[in-house]
Amino acid sequence: MFLGEILALWGYEICETATSGEDAIKEAEIHNPDLVLMDINIHGKISGIEAAGKIHSQGGMPVIFMTGYSDEETRQKAYTAHPAGYFVKPLHYDKLKEALMSIMYQKK
Repeated sequence: MFLGEILALWGYEICETATSGEDAIKEAEIHNPDLVLMDINIHGKISGIEAAGKIHSQGGMPVIFMTGYSDEETRQKAYTAHPAGYFVKPLHYDKLKEALMSIMYQKK
């Protein structure tokens, strides 16, 4: 919820949140957001990495991972989904804001 408040302060609109990989895919198809923020460790039968890969391949939406996993093996798996960014928690909000601005600028 805190991240949502920060994003709103920065002028971003959150169209939906999802608690499972399956829901994330569904919501991305429905809302067609400009960007998806995804945790690797998400509920459901598929991981955040798998969900991000499907979201990116279906709609070309950029996905940024926000995760507690900093190990190289997880990073390598995550990069198979072609993320626009990979941030390890705790988040450095200034770096996240810079990444969001860059992605939004590229989309325009």
